[in-house]
Amino acid sequence: MQRVLGSLVVAAALLAAVPAAAQANGWVCEASALRAQVLTAPAIEPATANRGAGDCKQASGGGGVTPALPVGLRATALTASTVLDGPVAPASDQVARSSGIISGVAISALPGLPIDLPQPDFSDVKAINVPGVGTIDLRPALQALIQPRALPNVDLLSVGAAKSEASAQCVSGVPRFRGSSSLTTVAVNGVEIGLDSATTEAVKLIDSQSIDPSDIDVSKIVRPPGVSLAVLQAALQPILDQLPDIAVPATVARIKLTPNERVESGTRLSQRALHAVITIAGQQLVDAVVGESTVGTDGVSCGGVADLALQCQTRRLVLIDVFQQGNRVRLLGAADRKYVGKRIRVRLMATRKTVARPRVRRDGTFRATAPLPDAKIRDTSKARYEASRGKERSMRLKLHRRMLVKSMRSRHGNITIAGQVVQPLAAPVRTVVVKRRVSCRDWKVVKRFKPRSDGTFTVKLPAPRSGFAAAYRMSTRVKHFSYRAKTYPTFTLPRYVDLG
Repeated sequence: MQRVLGSLVVAAALLAAVPAAAQANGWVCEASALRAQVLTAPAIEPATANRGAGDCKQASGGGGVTPALPVGLRATALTASTVLDGPVAPASDQVARSSGIISGVAISALPGLPIDLPQPDFSDVKAINVPGVGTIDLRPALQALIQPRALPNVDLLSVGAAKSEASAQCVSGVPRFRGSSSLTTVAVNGVEIGLDSATTEAVKLIDSQSIDPSDIDVSKIVRPPGVSLAVLQAALQPILDQLPDIAVPATVARIKLTPNERVESGTRLSQRALHAVITIAGQQLVDAVVGESTVGTDGVSCGGVADLALQCQTRRLVLIDVFQQGNRVRLLGAADRKYVGKRIRVRLMATRKTVARPRVRRDGTFRATAPLPDAKIRDTSKARYEASRGKERSMRLKLHRRMLVKSMRSRHGNITIAGQVVQPLAAPVRTVVVKRRVSCRDWKVVKRFKPRSDGTFTVKLPAPRSGFAAAYRMSTRVKHFSYRAKTYPTFTLPRYVDLG
């Protein structure tokens, strides 16, 4: 019984020691048929699926019913849906899908919307000097001449139907996102338009007009104390007759339309059928996203090089290898997919200076070269390199080591590794042991061989039958000094190769 309890305690301790990053998370999927903000009111989303739920799962919203929408918006039917296809595990065999569908969409400028219309330029008439009367302000009387007009009850924008779809899955060890969308008839102010790319349409809602100052009602003017209406009328009329007409600008709606909009980062894709922003007189009337589908990855391990390099540790940024190649330093690394498209800073720790700023590739890896450090420190422990992004830091790798991998290649079911054991070698030359792993499990010995007399080697190995990537590490024994017989162990850094 005590042995059983002891085994359970050990097993629990081993499970607790597994880094959190090694526990694969899932795919993300969300969908929204419509998201819209009218004026300054909070945005509404009447039909969503799996919004904010985290992991992707089957969900639906809307059900095709006609929703209650704010004034200015109409829609016939809305449907949002998400689904996760494939087995319960692993995530690398699953496909996350989402779709947003809407029909009969219309956006109108209805009467009563609290939009401030353009005002005439009254700067020349706010202080008119009338002989025998004093200074008066004509603006209240001129304002009264502008006949108030409500915005016409017209559909500024209408869409017959819109649909967006997005999917995410592992392809050759890398998360791949796909998105597509479609629109049927799109009309602006009742006129159908072809919408192949982003465009901005202008719709005149109220024509420009002009005001004749001589037509004002003098009783609308605030008279100076002691001045009668008759006196003011007689003194002011000659001045009014000489004033030019005042222009009242037109009221224009500007409709910015972006079809097939993609919002993409390294870990997420949002596919939108249509993004419409409508402004009237410089004020936003509506900001609407019509049909939106989102997919993404929350740490899904597809088994590629970057995933394999990161899955067995808590660090989200790794320098895989640093070595001299000719008169340059080669830098290889991997980063969490949230850093895809972003730059990584690599510093030489002896000087604390940035020597490279590679960009993370779509597969999560990054590569760069840097100048060789000063010869005085090149062969010392001071020549170490660190990769960083924000607060994330990699381990610091030494430039010169006694055993190096210079290239790895996967082809026709075989892995070819070339490298060198740096002299002085053991006498006789010791065997090199090659170990491999394809997950966080223990390393497995897959080959033993002896390098050439100068320490260089090229070895060919059969690729593993499963997985998208593999890690290899080699070890042997070397001398510290050529004149001493004692040997010491030396290792390569783990190196990773895509198997596709």
